[in-house]
Amino acid sequence: MQPKSFRKHLNNRMNEKEILKRLQKGDVSALKAVWEMHSSHVLNLAFRILLDRDSAEDILMDVFVQIPEAIHSFHGNSALSTWLYMLTKNACLMKLRKEKAHLRIEETRHFEIRETAFGKREETEEILTQNALSCGLSILTPEQRSLLWLKDAEGFDMKTLCEIFNAPEGTLKSKLSRARAQVREFLKKEKSYARRN
Repeated sequence: MQPKSFRKHLNNRMNEKEILKRLQKGDVSALKAVWEMHSSHVLNLAFRILLDRDSAEDILMDVFVQIPEAIHSFHGNSALSTWLYMLTKNACLMKLRKEKAHLRIEETRHFEIRETAFGKREETEEILTQNALSCGLSILTPEQRSLLWLKDAEGFDMKTLCEIFNAPEGTLKSKLSRARAQVREFLKKEKSYARRN
């Protein structure tokens, strides 16, 4: 007998195939089903890349507006969620390129989070740690943040990440390693800074 988790995964894949067919026929209820299953994940990824809630919500809307047209180029070779994450990542990176505001956003968010994390003495150790971690993530590039989020928070395997980022496994492992090292180094420095103050 197959494990329950495997049967659930199989059912989800069959549901996805059915949803895909209905989407390609222009069935609005299928788009609603995709929204219910994936909108929160798309929003989380967009927020992790852009570090701005309003911009992330704009991307969420943009991605779902694209689906009825873009679905005809999706042939179901990967999971629907993989394809949605690819659309989301590309939409976020395009937004940053168009606005030519990448550096400005990074510096502004870095400053705001730093002020929040270390400006108030009365904050608890847990809040300081969470804020320091958010600040550490803000120093990464949007691509690094999205890669780290999808791997460590969403639990995507390397094969799926290779599809989303259209890159070899070795390249992605190297980028993940560098991103984690940058965050660790940042957190070490901030811990040292917090102790001195």
